Amino acid sequence: MLSRCRLIPGSQLGFVAQPSPAFSSFRVSATRSSTSKRGFHVASSLREKIQSPSTVKQGAVNGDAHKALSEIAFAFDIDGVLYQGSRPIPGAREMLRKIRAHDARYVFLTNGGGSHEDAKFRSLSKRLGMSEDEDVIRNRIILSHTPMRGWDEQMKKQGTVLITGSHPETARRVANEYGFERAVTPADIIEANDKVYPFDNLRESLHKESRPLPDGKIVSNTIDPYSKDVPANALKIDQILVWNDPRDWSLDIQVIHDLLISHRGYLGTISDKNGNSSLPNNGWQQDGQPPIWISNLDLLWKTEYPVNRFGTGAFVEALKGVWAASTGGAELQFSALGKPFRHTYQYAHDRLLNHRGQGDKKRPLKRVYMIGDNPESDIRGANEFAPDDGTQWISILVKTGVWKETAAQREPRYKPAVVVDDVVEAIAWAMRNEGVEVTRDWLAASEEDWV
Repeated sequence: MLSRCRLIPGSQLGFVAQPSPAFSSFRVSATRSSTSKRGFHVASSLREKIQSPSTVKQGAVNGDAHKALSEIAFAFDIDGVLYQGSRPIPGAREMLRKIRAHDARYVFLTNGGGSHEDAKFRSLSKRLGMSEDEDVIRNRIILSHTPMRGWDEQMKKQGTVLITGSHPETARRVANEYGFERAVTPADIIEANDKVYPFDNLRESLHKESRPLPDGKIVSNTIDPYSKDVPANALKIDQILVWNDPRDWSLDIQVIHDLLISHRGYLGTISDKNGNSSLPNNGWQQDGQPPIWISNLDLLWKTEYPVNRFGTGAFVEALKGVWAASTGGAELQFSALGKPFRHTYQYAHDRLLNHRGQGDKKRPLKRVYMIGDNPESDIRGANEFAPDDGTQWISILVKTGVWKETAAQREPRYKPAVVVDDVVEAIAWAMRNEGVEVTRDWLAASEEDWV
């Protein structure tokens, strides 16, 4: 059973485990493990740069190498690892084709979201200059919200969820495809009652598309907010899903705040438990309010712009700030998906274990190499994940994304096994660690084929 991640004020990613009914197939424990205990051949220097002689000629992959590669897998972050903005990392396309040609197991594990996995597949294929007919990327994409596919079916069919994100209507369509039959967006709410948000907003653009509220529900102006005799047709929200980084922060924070102070999730009501010092958290979020799920907590991400851009984590920090100001410092309780949390790594691990490739048998794994650009999510998550089957997850940090060495920060807060220039160097290092001698030039070359 997945646990609720409650962020502690003043900490960046601390959490306290509490049971949550939303997942039916995962369980989480706060497991920490050091790369020093992994038992693999780490580089002598954290900032080692792979420097293979360009004169080395790569020959055919022999039987021993084939066996070694059959026992490992790769997990690639996407933004800042395979491309920056619209620019692909040189050699990434050729490297992926080579590891696919040898039936290596791999997934693309990103904290991005807001769209369907198939849309991300098409986008990644286009950015890397690949044909969609190539069997290199399809069915290997894991977005931040992909694990929601495994949520309890009864909850998805019967519960009403609020969906907010960068493109709410697109997110709703994806949620419907996941099985969430009663999904509501902020656009639906302000269309039902424009007094909910009495300011200029994005109704002609971002919120242009809306649907009637489910089952003829309404958002009333005449409801007594403190009465527990709630009209039968009042809109009730059972879960809040922040699908990815929202665009209309003001409206979204207002609606989310209204629900978090409500009585049992009825929009327009106010709980009489709020501020009660005899209750946990001074009574805040103690009256059946809808749990809030955040698809990822990435504060920053890498684009073509030289300075990192804010992600979903920035919205969360804004929401936490407003919540603290309006509640006298109460803790905002919410649950988090995505990296670095265990359930996301477990989901990816299960996908890798169940990848059949060229055979029909489920193959165990010895090691999985996580290649990422963000120490706070990619590296931390891989370092702390210790699956029950004993597989080692090894983290590799690339220099093409979020993290940069500076005078103030010589090393990342969460230390990988090695820091390399880019994703091609990462694969070269991983394969050398498995005793397979390859060069960057060979991995990135388009003229040769892996045989």
